[in-house]
Amino acid sequence: MRRRVFLWSGGAVLGVASLAWWQRNEVVGALARLPRNDHVRLSPAPGVDQDLCLLTPEQTEGPFFFQSPVRSDIREDRSGLPLSLRLQVVRAEGCQPVAGALVEVWHCDAAGQYSGYPETLSRRPFDTLMFLDGPNDTVEPVNGKTYLRGSQVSDESGLVSFQTVLPGWYEPRVPHIHVRVSAGSVRYLASQLYFPDELTELVYSDHPDYAPHGTSPYTHANDGVLGMSPDSEGLLIQPVASESGLTASCKLGVA
Repeated sequence: MRRRVFLWSGGAVLGVASLAWWQRNEVVGALARLPRNDHVRLSPAPGVDQDLCLLTPEQTEGPFFFQSPVRSDIREDRSGLPLSLRLQVVRAEGCQPVAGALVEVWHCDAAGQYSGYPETLSRRPFDTLMFLDGPNDTVEPVNGKTYLRGSQVSDESGLVSFQTVLPGWYEPRVPHIHVRVSAGSVRYLASQLYFPDELTELVYSDHPDYAPHGTSPYTHANDGVLGMSPDSEGLLIQPVASESGLTASCKLGVA
């Protein structure tokens, strides 16, 4: 009798463990979506045409950074809602433009996939965490794809521009664009640009390139990386509709 109970108990444990393993991504995703960001405040980032300069807060480069090709149109074969992004590098104190700075941007496509990395990771948060060495450690790319990555050197007015598409979402992050500013061996800034939740929800529920993937369960209220950056002022960009898609601009204030 005891052996039967033991075998049943052991089988139950193995069954639970097996179920937990098969549901590992769903479990990690559910935990990641819990609200956690009551202490974080996002305010609109200064636009290029505004008479305002602020120090842009640092945020992690994330694990999916590698050197971007020099180009303005970074779309390659990726489809999505067109986004024209204009960035200006300025000194936060005094608003002087910074010429000759290398500005790099990178983000995922409409399906949540990053070029250079396994495309299966976009909806598998547990598998993504296992693939990464850590939340802040860059992982070497596994293929030669470069879509939605690009770099430009700022002109005399500190300006660069990129033609891209609105990023999609992936597990476990709110939609965002990475940006890095450097000059030679000097790194001025690494940060992330976010979008209004209302905008992404509207696009993801209606646009044919995003709707098959559903609306994002991640918002500013539960994004884990944003939650680790309590000093997150000035990161929310405000795209406006144009004839060709969306346009947005942002001043990147450096010390």
